Amino acid sequence: MIVLMGEDGLGRLARAFPTARRRAAASAASGGAPGGGGPRKVHRNDWVRSRPASAVRAGLQRVLLTPLMRAELRIEVHGVEVLDGIGGPAVIVANHSSHLDTPVLLDALGPRRRRRVAVAAAADYFFDVWWRSAPSGLVIGTFPLDRRGGPGANASSKLLADGWSLVIFPEGGRSYTGQMRPFKKGAAYLALEAGVPVVPVALRGTYEAMPPRQNWPSKGRPRISVTFGEPLYGRPGERAGDFTPRVEEAVAKLLANS
Repeated sequence: MIVLMGEDGLGRLARAFPTARRRAAASAASGGAPGGGGPRKVHRNDWVRSRPASAVRAGLQRVLLTPLMRAELRIEVHGVEVLDGIGGPAVIVANHSSHLDTPVLLDALGPRRRRRVAVAAAADYFFDVWWRSAPSGLVIGTFPLDRRGGPGANASSKLLADGWSLVIFPEGGRSYTGQMRPFKKGAAYLALEAGVPVVPVALRGTYEAMPPRQNWPSKGRPRISVTFGEPLYGRPGERAGDFTPRVEEAVAKLLANS
């Protein structure tokens, strides 16, 4: 599925289209903005959350994502039922060390729970050109998150206000060692601002199954566990800088016990 919608696979797809390749090269040479300087253009994909696009995505995930994940991996899911008791949107956070993390997490949620889930993706990579923003949005349900701050935060807040849960990897990128890196404050800030809980998730085995620079899961259907923890709520007056360590600790404890 375009090498599981990872950066390597989408880049390979892009190289098959000469026009897109030339435009991307020109964009990179000019810093992403016409005529040189200025901020990069973000190709928004709000249309992927329309009813028709959501129906297409549900079908694609049902006939492609789930069979592919189950054919290549042995996925064990623990505690996903905690999401059923929240009664509204949440910020779902997990450790991140493989391109498998997103499809595995979506598979673990199941068709009903992932119906109104949007996945944060780096605005400066996945949304700099249409041929990355469109397929990743339609198949995975991504939305742009600016890792440097800016419009991505507004998009996140709007989605939460509209009742969409968000999947965010607070490390800011994949770990190239398999060890969890310190969490950034963005996910905690969004949850506090919107008044929604954070649901910690531990992904165990994805790094071993498909480490960085590997384009397909290892042979033998590697075992992967997905463990959902109890929702974490912001305390009165708590700031993102204080909430983030609590979230990071919750994910670390789930990892240690999974």
